[in-house]
Amino acid sequence: MMNELFVLGELMESPQNGYHLRNAMQASLGKNRKVSFGVLYPLLDKLAKNGLITITVNEEGRTQKTASITDKGRQRFFELMKQDVPSGAHTEEIYLIKLDSMQHLSLDEQKELLMVYIREKQITVDEIKGYLKKLDDVKKIDHWYATKKLELLLGKAQLAIQWAEDFLSELPYVEE
Repeated sequence: MMNELFVLGELMESPQNGYHLRNAMQASLGKNRKVSFGVLYPLLDKLAKNGLITITVNEEGRTQKTASITDKGRQRFFELMKQDVPSGAHTEEIYLIKLDSMQHLSLDEQKELLMVYIREKQITVDEIKGYLKKLDDVKKIDHWYATKKLELLLGKAQLAIQWAEDFLSELPYVEE
């Protein structure tokens, strides 16, 4: 879901080649998330086979394949944007992709996405506070170190909530 959503979201903006898609994904997800062409090109082939994108080949100079989204691909993009984000190792990355592509949604859908993200982060805050309380009940050195790590995670979740609340208050964005 994650890579498919990202590619379709990028193609909602304009046709792109694999090199640009890979760089955009790398920039969006950060330096610790490596995106290989060995993952990207088979995905592009699959999306083309399923009619979600078209691939045109430009043979002038270096051969370059450019992907464009189809109407069916736009439909699939909106389906993916409306799906709940599954809990798991890539939850945060999927939210980042959705937040990066949400300008294609209606204003109400954008607000709903931000509210869902805030609720997700609030659950994280509540869970961490519970863990911190348990660790505080028994004074041990390993609990002190665990507490420090949890305080970092708590701060990140609280910052994400504040960011999303600020984003929500600034909607709708209007180009000047």
